[in-house]
Amino acid sequence: MENPNDDGTYVFEPAVIKLTPYDRRLKELRDLQAKREVLLTQPDNQRQLAALDYKLQEAQKRFDKETKRSTDDAWRWRRNIDAWRAGEGRERRNESRRKVRTVANEDCSHLTPKQKEDRKRGQRADRNFIKRRTEEGMSEADIQIALALRQQARAAKIAAQEPLNENPAFGMF
Repeated sequence: MENPNDDGTYVFEPAVIKLTPYDRRLKELRDLQAKREVLLTQPDNQRQLAALDYKLQEAQKRFDKETKRSTDDAWRWRRNIDAWRAGEGRERRNESRRKVRTVANEDCSHLTPKQKEDRKRGQRADRNFIKRRTEEGMSEADIQIALALRQQARAAKIAAQEPLNENPAFGMF
């Protein structure tokens, strides 16, 4: 498929062809049949031929199962739902399943164990901060503003220390 660029030139973008389960089983069956044809021309491969015949029977069973499923409207409906959930509808589906919050949890896989510990400690301090301010009678809007300022100050402090932590001589004396 070709799409025009801003400057009038065309960039070739190959179309992504997604194989259906029926297509995958048919391809698997044809590949095994081609291997069997090659082995039939060679006389000393009886053991491999026997093993391939078993694989061919199993592939034929899987192909027959997919043939039945491909004509069943209920299976096609389920597969379309699964494809939507795995692709473009993933974010919307996950969002609709959340009961309390509207955004996903933050991805912390890139953090070191020390950073994860510091993050958890900061969250605990924020919870205690909110609890104390609520007990003092502060309004929710004022608490959120004070919390945002507190988090910005914490982030600035961490950012200021990062260059120091990268220095191998930092903290030696």
